[in-house]
Amino acid sequence: MTTVSFTASRDLDQGGKGTVTNVLAARVPVAARYVTGACEGGDAFIGRWLYLNRPEAEHVVVVPADRSRVDYWWMLASGRPVTVTVIEMAPGTSYADRNARLVAEGDTVFAFPAYPEDDPRSLRSGTWQAARMARKAGKLSQWHCVKPPYHGRAEARS
Repeated sequence: MTTVSFTASRDLDQGGKGTVTNVLAARVPVAARYVTGACEGGDAFIGRWLYLNRPEAEHVVVVPADRSRVDYWWMLASGRPVTVTVIEMAPGTSYADRNARLVAEGDTVFAFPAYPEDDPRSLRSGTWQAARMARKAGKLSQWHCVKPPYHGRAEARS
């Protein structure tokens, strides 16, 4: 069973949604299982898009212990014959723990950070943290920035 995981910026505007949609439609393989984070912005947008456009797959959402930025989109997705599996991180775990779980769950990872890795605004980016974890594990497929100038790159996977 192929599993594709995603990590994405919370800061997602219309331009970023266009970038994400293009990648989801043209570059993300059809898989048996998709795993997303549960935060507002990119995580919710990707989860919703996959749920609506790849209904034959299993959909998994990894919810961080800190629920302050969670978008419960999957609870509003009623009326469709698709179920969403929810993995709740234990109390006291961090976003780094949630990011590690996203990477561990996937065979390959797509990342949608706001800015390139070497941009000073990316210094404390959780999306880049997850992308680096995926890169180290040999699972990072590609990354695409959701802010201008919308840089991206496919990574050589080991």
